[in-house]
Amino acid sequence: MDIATAAQVLSSLATLIVATGILYQGRQARKSRNDQDRPQIIVDADYTGRFTTNIVVRNIGHGMARNITFEFSAPIETTEGRDITELPYFKHGINFMAPQTDLPTVWDSYQNVVQNLRDKGLTEGITITSRYEDRQGESYETEWTINPLLLEGSGYSEYKGFEDQVQALEDQARALERIAEDIREAAAQHQDGRGFEEAAQGRDATSG
Repeated sequence: MDIATAAQVLSSLATLIVATGILYQGRQARKSRNDQDRPQIIVDADYTGRFTTNIVVRNIGHGMARNITFEFSAPIETTEGRDITELPYFKHGINFMAPQTDLPTVWDSYQNVVQNLRDKGLTEGITITSRYEDRQGESYETEWTINPLLLEGSGYSEYKGFEDQVQALEDQARALERIAEDIREAAAQHQDGRGFEEAAQGRDATSG
């Protein structure tokens, strides 16, 4: 092989390498954009409520999700026996969810949630599998485990217990206020009736 032929071969090889690199970078860039624009559905526990722990369906991705279904490793129940997993959108799925949106529902007080999970032996929490599609119909699956017991010992449990006590005291105060208001209204009605009766007796005495 002479020098000219070797140079041509090397040039062609270099062009192929550069083209392959450009193609790879293009594919990676498209993949990165797709990852950024894809939906991501999770079912999470929200502990920021003042008196309740909530269950929240979240689309934490930047793309819309559709045909969303859920599978639970165990029922999510309240102390009253209400099964949250029987809610229509958990049982039958969600047709559409916009990016960066939430769908919350009340679970129970934190103290009740922890006690209920312990009673049912769910010390490892509850895992929710979400299945869904993006705008192009590509399928995804996300598993997310919620376990409020992990917060024990962090001080949060004691804080929420204190808030539950505050809530109970506020409820009692409102109930006592309603009772006091009813008593005041009854006393006022009684006074009005007595005044009316005395006025009637006065008129009778005058006419007699």
